[in-house]
Amino acid sequence: MRVLLINPGMDFSKFGSFKRYMQPMPPIGLAYLAAALKKEGLDFKVIDDFADRVGIRGIIDLLKDYPADIVGISCLTPSALYVLQIADAVRQYNKKIKIILGNIHASIFYESILRQGLVDVIVHGEGELTFPEVVNALAQKKELRTIPGISFMLEGKVIKTEERAPLGEIDYLSYPAWEYFPVKKYGFLPFMDIAKPALSVLASRGCAYKCSYCSLVYMNNHYRQRDPLRVVDEIEYLVDKFNVKQVGFVDPIFPLYKKSGIAFSTEMIKRGLNKKLVWICETRVDSVDKELLGFMKEAGCKRILYGIESGNQETLDGVNKDTSLDLIRKNISDTRKLKIEATGLFMIGFPQETRPMMEDTIKLARELDLDFAKFAITIPFPGSELYVKLTQAGKLRRQDWDNFVTFNPDPKKLVSINEHVSARDLIALQRRAHREFYLRPRLIWRHLFQIKSIKKMDMLNSLVSFVFHGRLN
Repeated sequence: MRVLLINPGMDFSKFGSFKRYMQPMPPIGLAYLAAALKKEGLDFKVIDDFADRVGIRGIIDLLKDYPADIVGISCLTPSALYVLQIADAVRQYNKKIKIILGNIHASIFYESILRQGLVDVIVHGEGELTFPEVVNALAQKKELRTIPGISFMLEGKVIKTEERAPLGEIDYLSYPAWEYFPVKKYGFLPFMDIAKPALSVLASRGCAYKCSYCSLVYMNNHYRQRDPLRVVDEIEYLVDKFNVKQVGFVDPIFPLYKKSGIAFSTEMIKRGLNKKLVWICETRVDSVDKELLGFMKEAGCKRILYGIESGNQETLDGVNKDTSLDLIRKNISDTRKLKIEATGLFMIGFPQETRPMMEDTIKLARELDLDFAKFAITIPFPGSELYVKLTQAGKLRRQDWDNFVTFNPDPKKLVSINEHVSARDLIALQRRAHREFYLRPRLIWRHLFQIKSIKKMDMLNSLVSFVFHGRLN
């Protein structure tokens, strides 16, 4: 039984002038799945269409050389339409091939997807146990009903089996099987890129918070943390095996707890890994303090991405962020004093947000001594509380999934949910926010002569994007 795993590409034109920055990032979820198949001794190959950009024709050509019996595809919302196009092409090429989808979008819309007849099985939630079981059941022509955590069609009806419990212990999962992926092609977004080769690491699963705009809670909000020493073991393996120079944590919050953050940092220093690579993470401003930041800095933390979201306290309270502007200012200041580079992640366009409230966000971003800032237009991703509420209220009926992106230059296609500002004005406000943040002499100087990790040509291209590509369609 041969299996082809696919990390799909997407329509990069949706990002307009920002598409040049959409370099492939390590698909750690699929790499964990590959590791699970490897552990079971199953025959498989991986194609990263996002990185190699082979397109549907290239995928079919690969199937001619590698006659897979099963095709497994990761399905997120922005790539959902393209994923179904792949499934359709595979189905037309060989109807005997079983097609399996996983990830959040497929899990949410499993009924409508299955009824289209392009997909055979959908895996819900974590797939490391479920997916190999499905592969073995199909190989042995066993009953699928006995496998928890899946959906499939049977005699014209959608069957959803009992929910599979979240993995209780994630420390003993096999390391992601990066040897099957084009590692040298991977990097991160411009405000995350520092050194290459770069790979991702996961130190926990789930999240202890319930921010209304986040869709991760749908997949699994049961928080589980790996042993910090085992995380360091994995990083050491990545250095030895792939000569990795940068690690990026994919956890929505890392570290979440001070004790584990200090334990991780201490072990990194003890093994000398802080001299061999740098690492970045995303966290909340209320998950760190000056002491923890000091340990992280010594352990090799080069840059922290802070999910600040808004510069307006009413907005923060309204999206369940559970933090304060005063704490944001204090901990960003402490981060910069310790010479850790700081990135602010902001959102504009929440449903009830007025233009003055958005202006507060732009003002705060300029006020803070940040090195990078990203201003995303709020998108109600399926799985989030925001999506559910808007849908139930009849305010969201769109399913043009490829337009569910936070950077879209076309106001006619922007998934705008704001009640006070037009789509055209939201895009203009987003561009203005980036211009006003980055086109400051002090910050330009810092990027060119202090940070240095961003290439001068990238900086020039960014300025061109912000200044000369600001016209709306």
